[in-house]
Amino acid sequence: MTTATDPHEDLRHFWNQRVKASRWLIVKTSALGVLAALCGVLGQGWLEDASPLFPIISQNYGAWQAGYLLSLLVIFLLWAAAMLQKLSLLQNSKQGRAMQQRIDQHNERIAQQKLEAKQRRELEQKEKETAPSFFKTSPRSSKFDY
Repeated sequence: MTTATDPHEDLRHFWNQRVKASRWLIVKTSALGVLAALCGVLGQGWLEDASPLFPIISQNYGAWQAGYLLSLLVIFLLWAAAMLQKLSLLQNSKQGRAMQQRIDQHNERIAQQKLEAKQRRELEQKEKETAPSFFKTSPRSSKFDY
C-alpha cells in the first residue's frame, strides 16, 4: 500500500539528495586524485628501482620515463575533467534546489493569499447575515419599501 506524499516534498528530497551525492562524488574524486599524485611521485622512484632488475627498462629508460610521464599527464587530464564534471553537477544541483525553494515559497504565498481571501469572504458573509434587517439592501427596490 502506498501513501500519498506531497510531490513538492519529493522534489525537495531529490534535490537535497543530489547535492549531498555530488559533494560525496567531489570528495571521492579528490581522494582519488591525491592517491594518483602519491602514486605518481612514488612511481618515478619505482621505475628507477626496477630498471636494473629488468633489462628492457634499463636499455630504454628514457622511453619508459617519457611513457610514464605521458600516462601521468593523461591521468591528470582525466581527473581534471572528472572534477569539472562533478563541480558542474554540484552547481546544477544547488541551482535546482534553490529554484525548488523559490517555487515552494511562491506556492506558499499563493496558498496564504487564497486562505486570507476565503477568510475575508466568510467574514463578510457572516457580517451580512448578522446585520440588522433594515441595513440589508434588496437587489430590487419596490415602491412599498419603508
